[in-house]
Amino acid sequence: MAEPERRVTRTFASRNIAVADQLERGTVTVTKPVEPVHGSLSEAVYAAVHHRIVTGVYRPNQRLVETEIAAELGASRTPVREALVRLINDGLAVRSRHGLMVREFTLPEVREIYEVRAALEGYAARLAAERATPEALATLGETLQHHARTSLDEALDRAKVVETNADFHDAVLAAGGNTRMRGLATGNQSYFFNIEAAAVTSDEALVVALDEHQLIYEAIRDRDADKAEAIVRGHVMAGLKVIESFL
Repeated sequence: MAEPERRVTRTFASRNIAVADQLERGTVTVTKPVEPVHGSLSEAVYAAVHHRIVTGVYRPNQRLVETEIAAELGASRTPVREALVRLINDGLAVRSRHGLMVREFTLPEVREIYEVRAALEGYAARLAAERATPEALATLGETLQHHARTSLDEALDRAKVVETNADFHDAVLAAGGNTRMRGLATGNQSYFFNIEAAAVTSDEALVVALDEHQLIYEAIRDRDADKAEAIVRGHVMAGLKVIESFL
């Protein structure tokens, strides 16, 4: 019998209660995500709306109303309309009988996304081990150190952990030297449930993830392509297990 399509947002209430409790005790700090700045108005509007979707400011199944978004961003409706069309093409927004809405992903869809991530990022790590330049290795090491500082900080800021985690993964992709693969892999990281996963991940699990990042860096540095690819694949699929645990 096929598995029912449970939606990603249905069990976030318990997660929100848990995080609120941590915030009240002062054990977790979450900063407001900073929206990216871009040159043209059209690109800036797209980046702002995209950012609000992938960080969960605009929630799954929330209606995306042109006039409301235009008012929020201080823009006209034309660049907002253009941005919404792009978001539909990105798979982050869908049309429904209620209008345009933030797309809600099913568990099977999330699994597919992570399987693609594992394949792309794993092979990128292999390429990085085979051909990363000294400069790319230095950048990767610096990015890892920054990620370690945020992950081990006593005043744990999970938003910063998410940011530095993404920076490390992007540095691995950059070290692989394949621009097309980097673009595809980055697109498969831009989903709100990655942010939600960080909210429910234990401090111990964050340390485990950091240890795996260290192993990835060492495998790339040592030019061990098989090891680098295997660790990254396992690391990405471990992230899927975290998401599955709160669905």
